[in-house]
Amino acid sequence: MLKFRQKVRVYFVFNLNLKRPWAIRRRLAWSLAAVNIFGTVVFSTLAYQASRQATLADIDDILCAAAEGVRSIVPPIIVDQAEGVERTEPLYTETYHSAHESLERYVEAARLEFLYAIVIRKDGSAYELVSNLSPEQQAARVDPMQEILLKPYEDLSPVMIEAAKTGQRSIDVAEDEYGHFRSCLVPVTSAAGTVTLFGADLEISEVNQRLLRDLITNVGIGFMVLVGTLFVIRAVSNSMSRDVSKVVSETEAVSRLSFMPDEQRLSSTTLEVDQLFGALYDMKNGLKAFSKYVPTSVIKRVLATGRAEIGGERRELSLLMTDVTDFTTISEQLDAEKVMMVMSEYFGNVVAPILDMQGTLDKYVGDAIFAYWNAPNAQPDHAALCCKAALKSREASTRLAEQWKQQGLFPWYTRFGLHAGETVFGNVGAPDRMDFTVIGSSVNLASRIEGLNKYYGTEILASQRLRELARDQFVFRSIDRVMPKGAIYDFEIYELLGETADFTGNTTALDYLTLWENAYGLYKQRKWVEAFEAFQRLSQTQPSDKVAALYVKRCQDFMQTPPAASWDGIQRFDSK
Repeated sequence: MLKFRQKVRVYFVFNLNLKRPWAIRRRLAWSLAAVNIFGTVVFSTLAYQASRQATLADIDDILCAAAEGVRSIVPPIIVDQAEGVERTEPLYTETYHSAHESLERYVEAARLEFLYAIVIRKDGSAYELVSNLSPEQQAARVDPMQEILLKPYEDLSPVMIEAAKTGQRSIDVAEDEYGHFRSCLVPVTSAAGTVTLFGADLEISEVNQRLLRDLITNVGIGFMVLVGTLFVIRAVSNSMSRDVSKVVSETEAVSRLSFMPDEQRLSSTTLEVDQLFGALYDMKNGLKAFSKYVPTSVIKRVLATGRAEIGGERRELSLLMTDVTDFTTISEQLDAEKVMMVMSEYFGNVVAPILDMQGTLDKYVGDAIFAYWNAPNAQPDHAALCCKAALKSREASTRLAEQWKQQGLFPWYTRFGLHAGETVFGNVGAPDRMDFTVIGSSVNLASRIEGLNKYYGTEILASQRLRELARDQFVFRSIDRVMPKGAIYDFEIYELLGETADFTGNTTALDYLTLWENAYGLYKQRKWVEAFEAFQRLSQTQPSDKVAALYVKRCQDFMQTPPAASWDGIQRFDSK
């Protein structure tokens, strides 16, 4: 028994704990079910009480109608005879038998137990005048050995006595030697002062059976109503649960800034939920529009922290800078509206891969794009994402340029500068107007690296640090050791050629890359003749390789005029 109590206690603690959150479907279903059960019980009780009163009223009406029927059936002559008959005088008259048969038929038709007439004389003696019982039944009820006589009725109930005194119709429950009955008595007083009580009885067991049938009917109806309403409650709670689940899903999508391109407004048959769907739809549209001005990652950060404060933190980021080749020349040949339209199409194609690679778009500067990785959210593979975004953006830029050439428009080609370095990112500005951005020398260095593409004739240049972080997944070739304008130290720069997987099995490209690194090594060793011959062979193999042509020219110059002994191989730039 103790274990059973413990199990019950555990069940209530862990399964019916009202303090813990419940699903709205469960809470609504249980609440409505409890209200419904309570209402059904109350309704069934009230309905039963009303039905019981109505049934008793119907029974009383039937009994009183039957009593009046007895009065009409028993002729006055029998009453007159009864007034002068001695107690032992038989009462076998044709009129008596006719009345008796009429009462028997009436009982069967009305489904009653007894119909009778009792005479109460002035001296207080009472006799059963006539009833629906046969003579044998009457004898059995009184004394089987007696002859059928006008039987004395000595067990007058208080109700009978009261009815005889008042002369008023009376309805009551009475019990005598013959049983327990519900009765209706109609008293009639003759001129001689004799009171005749015409009565109709129905056994209480029959009354209870009729009331029980009413109870079963009401319980059945109540049960069907309960079951039906439980199904309705289930449907309503499921509907509400689905609506609330949609609301939760929508709010989670808002918190994640996860928006579908052509999102439709949700609707509900519940007014308040439908209004909430409308508010969420407007909110999502507002945030969707807002995210076109502010990086999505920044909005998520603000939503997650719930605050926007001036300040920042230091972290190594991968930075990407772009520029359009000969943009100034191209833009001067177009009106401002045309430039705006073409630039929008260009940005749409080039920026998409950056966003696909989880980059944070910081800003547009004219035709230039500045994006970064590893902020505001940490991205362990930020260098790889940066390289992949640059390659895919170049592909998109090249495709768009070919389309524009076919349409007779000026093609736009993009140059990329990639760098990984320590920067500070966060909110800068005034307390009431801030901008989330990154600052530091690394940002300027990425811009300088992008500008070197013009000098070397390359498309994607990367710094030494970024190459160190991404060399396992991407293929680079050495370009030069440089010190851009404004830099305080020199570093190697590399050209990003592609992903390592793209070069697997491409022996031509791998052989060319090997020959290139050998030639570059000869150049670094000041072996001008060997380097010249190696670069010349490379230039002949790939006439479009502008870097090879640059080194052929540089080696020729050094062969004619060797550099000083202090030459360190660093290419210094005095302009951007």
